[in-house]
This record gives sequence, structure tokens and C-alpha cells, in this order.
Amino acid sequence: MTNLLDRSFLEIADLYRKKEVSPVEIVNKTLKRQKELEPILNAFISVFEKDAIKQANQIEKKFLNNESLHVLAGIPYAVKDLFYTKDVRTTCGSNILTDYKPDYTATVLNKLASTDAVLIGKNNMLEFAYGIVHPDFGQTNNPWDVTKTSGGSSSGSVAAVASGTSYFSLGTDTGGSIRIPASYCGVVGLKPTRGLVSTYGVFPLSWSLDHAGPITRTIQEAAVVLDAIAGHDLNDPYSLTGKITAIDLHAFKVKKEPQRVGILPSEKLTGLRPSVKKVYEDTLKQIEMLNGFELVEIEISDWDRTEEIVMNVLLPEAAHIHQKWMGRKAEYATLTYKQLELGIKQLAIDYLNGLKDLRHYTNSVSALFQHVDFILTPTVAFPAPAEDPVIGSEELDEMVFTGPFNISGHPAVTLNLGFTEDSLPIGMQLVAPHFHDTELLEAAYQLEQTHIRKLPTILTGE
Repeated sequence: MTNLLDRSFLEIADLYRKKEVSPVEIVNKTLKRQKELEPILNAFISVFEKDAIKQANQIEKKFLNNESLHVLAGIPYAVKDLFYTKDVRTTCGSNILTDYKPDYTATVLNKLASTDAVLIGKNNMLEFAYGIVHPDFGQTNNPWDVTKTSGGSSSGSVAAVASGTSYFSLGTDTGGSIRIPASYCGVVGLKPTRGLVSTYGVFPLSWSLDHAGPITRTIQEAAVVLDAIAGHDLNDPYSLTGKITAIDLHAFKVKKEPQRVGILPSEKLTGLRPSVKKVYEDTLKQIEMLNGFELVEIEISDWDRTEEIVMNVLLPEAAHIHQKWMGRKAEYATLTYKQLELGIKQLAIDYLNGLKDLRHYTNSVSALFQHVDFILTPTVAFPAPAEDPVIGSEELDEMVFTGPFNISGHPAVTLNLGFTEDSLPIGMQLVAPHFHDTELLEAAYQLEQTHIRKLPTILTGE
């Protein structure tokens, strides 16, 4: 039988209700594996062993008393270490905040606490989510090949989920920081519609581009977590009031109306590595075989200006957030500080043009959804490299396919649909109209069924 830690948390939830396994057993198994793999992966900054076991015992009593509980009750999870936890260390992967303890908890963590999910720890990340590893925290390694990076900036979150040291995690995504590492590590990474999930109590990188969302092993799991954390938050000035279709897991298996999937013209895909191109082409063939799906070629206005638009907005906003610490240069990673200096020097006219471009780009992508139901692209043009590329790298530009949808705020999900010859995962990205997150996940589920899920080599020993 598959190890309990490698099964969907939906299966574990069912086993809880059948009283075939207990939350205490699952939490202890999770903590044991985390201790075994942590020296290899470096996926956690903090682990809450005593609190997690205490909570598991409390939830076990609820199950024994046949209380009606949320599907996430007793499920161990982790979060990227920029989600605030009251009176608990929150470092953002930086020495600037190495001893910081917030005086309140992020909205999404309060929502998860209400489900009785069990928070076991906080995940390693790139410093302040800005794309650079701080040397004192170190790189998180990829469970498929520990000589490769897990990606970033939600690095520890994806490694933990892929390796079974948490059933799900929460990350943030400003230019692809959920989807890029999820692609590298073969898991599901969802960037919801901008404003759907509260970022109150989440340390910002760029308030105009930031999104928070779930990292899971399967599409249906992502839907369950999204359902738990979504919703308007009066405390969050960037929260929007739009609603998504209620999550119904049975609806994922129901035949849908005909779906039109937009794809980019071939000249926009010339930078794909051969292994990624093959998986992409195989995915297109699978889509054509799915009943009711049709491929339609599309053009996205200003596609080639994505990085320019992102950086015109991100650089000054990040610099504004960090300006109070600019006198503490030695505590930052060298490249993080250099990027902050670039933001300080950014002209106001460039920032204002970036905001104008953001609105124009959003309208352009939204207009495409009058003609197609979804957009499909590769998630990243290459598989996991040895180290995280520097933002703006011409050789390894990670944000080519993810960044556009941070600009536009449309929901986007990556899922594993193939591998390189060296068994590194390759993800494909599906995008939907604003607040069609549920429909997005239902379509992604159809793609997921064409691919057999595998365990990473750190668990199989292959």
C-alpha cells in the first residue's frame, strides 16, 4: 500500500472518518519524515512539533466523538515564512527579521485554524520573496534531484509538499513564485484571481502584483484549500468582492460544455528547452483527444514587454517597503540589496507608466476570454536548474509565462504533465477569466487525469 504520507489528503480525511488512522498518527509520521529529510532538503525554517501533536490529540478526540469536521481537520500543512503568526517567529528568509514575532496572524491562517488543519511549520523561502537565497538560510533542494533548486520564492513550500513533509502549503506569487517552483517539483501550484485570497498579514513584495495561494499534490486538493482560504477581507485594502463558484468535488468528474483553449503562436515558444517543448506538444495532443476541448491560437498584446512591466512596478514598490531598512545593507543578501537600490533609483514616470501598462495588459488578456475559455502555456521554459536564476537573467528567464498573469491578475494553475529524460518534472500552466478559479481547476483536473502521478526520487531512491 502507498505510504500514508504520499496519499492525497482527501484519502486521509476519509480514513479519519472511518477511524482507520488517527490525526496523531499522521502528524507524528509527518514530523518524523520532516526530521529525516530536512538535512537534505532544507525546506523548513521553523517546526512546531509540540503544538502540532497537542492539536492532533485534540482533533482526534473530536473524531472519536463523531463530531462533524471540515475535510482539512487533522491534515498537517506548512506555510511560507512570510505569513504572519502571532507571537511566533516570522523571518521572510532574511536576517532583517530573524527574530521578528508579529502581533497578529494572517487572515488565511485564521481561516485554516477554523478548519482544524494542523500547522506543523514554516517553510524556507528566497529572501523577502525577491528571488535571491540568503546565504544564512540556504537554498532549498529539489526532491527529484537534490543537486537542483526547488525554485522560488516559495521554495520550501513546494519541496515540503512534493516530499510529503506536509500535505499542502501556502505560498505567494508576484511573478511566478508559486507556479515556477511547483513546476520544478512536480506539484500543483495555484495563483488565484488577484484579490480573491487575502494578503492581510502576508509580508508584501509588490502590493500591485502579490497573490497568495495553495500548493498541493492534486488539483482537487487545491480546490479544497482555495475554498477554505478565499473570500473578501475588510482588513485587506487589495481584497476584491468577487466570488467564485462553490467547490463541488463531484462536479470535477462531470462532462463539461465544449471548452476552447487558447495557445500562443509558435514564435512565442522558441525559447523552450527540447524536453519542455515535447511535454507541451504532448499536452496539446492530449487536449485534442479530450472530449469537448478545442485549441485556438491567440495573440497577447505586449507579451514581449512582460518583464519590463513587472519590473517597472515591482522595483519601486519593493524599495518603498524596505526603505526603512536600507541602512542595514550587511544583513541582506548582496543581490537582494542591489535590487532594492535599483528600486530606489527608479523614476516616478516609469512606475506610473508601469501601473498604466498593468491596467492595459489586464484589459487585453480579459478581452481574449471573449473568444476562449482558457489559455494554456508551459509554466517555465526549462526544468529545474542547479540554482535560482537572478531576476532579469537573459539566459534563464523564469517569468516569461508566469509574469503576464501576475500583471493581469487572472487565475493560473500549474500541474505536472511530464518529465525530462533525467526524470525532472515539467509543468504546464492553465489560465482562466477573473473569478473563474473553480472552472479553471475543473478543466485542469481533466488534464491531470491524462498523467500518472509519480513520487520524487528522494522517496523512491531511484
